[in-house]
Amino acid sequence: MNNVNNILVVEDSDVQREVCIDRLKEFGFENIYSATNGIEALEVLRNNSIGLILSDWDMPEMNGLELLKNLKNDTSLQRTPFIFLTSHTDKDKNREAMAYGAVDYMVKPSSPDNLKEKIEIILKRGIRNILIVEDSDLQREISIAQLQQIGFERITGAANGNEALEYLENNSIDFILSDWEMPEMNGLELLKKVKENPSLKNIPFLILTVHDDPEKNQEAINLGALDYIVKPLTPDDLHLKIRKTLY
Repeated sequence: MNNVNNILVVEDSDVQREVCIDRLKEFGFENIYSATNGIEALEVLRNNSIGLILSDWDMPEMNGLELLKNLKNDTSLQRTPFIFLTSHTDKDKNREAMAYGAVDYMVKPSSPDNLKEKIEIILKRGIRNILIVEDSDLQREISIAQLQQIGFERITGAANGNEALEYLENNSIDFILSDWEMPEMNGLELLKKVKENPSLKNIPFLILTVHDDPEKNQEAINLGALDYIVKPLTPDDLHLKIRKTLY
């Protein structure tokens, strides 16, 4: 992650921008940059190390969604965490932002406590250790990219349950995200092994499954998985499930 002490506030309203900056200063942040639209924001981002972007949605010249799309197409900027500050109350519309890679959104006006909580959650994500277990190289890379989109950095991959257990023997993990169907040792067998091991049993475990039968997927819950996601998954799916589990 870039320098997390450097925050960029993108807001066309002078009043709203200053209110947001004042709140960030109250939270202890000192290096705060500002822009009035997406074009100005891109200029700031290309000339400074920014750790977090707080952006309005509706702005002239380049709005927040266009700014986000530009970021995700730039390899040097695409992993910068992005939180929308939006006046839209339509959850489906706001989740559109999640599909493009925003890590979260807040409906304005927001309380200082809510803003502080959102920022703390995003900054904590970078220090979480996640293990993703998936036999498909392509699907594993897609899932890693999706986790990076929502602010996670320390991500390790394994191709099956055996590889996962070998890694878990010598490394500390905060969260396991595992496919169900895999060779050698599938996700359900891995789940059993994890829950039988006193040193591993408390690690949150999320199953990725192609099964759309709730009764079959309930098997994983009964064995100790906290939840499951039916593939194909989206960053929004991951965001909601992981947030519920870790925070």
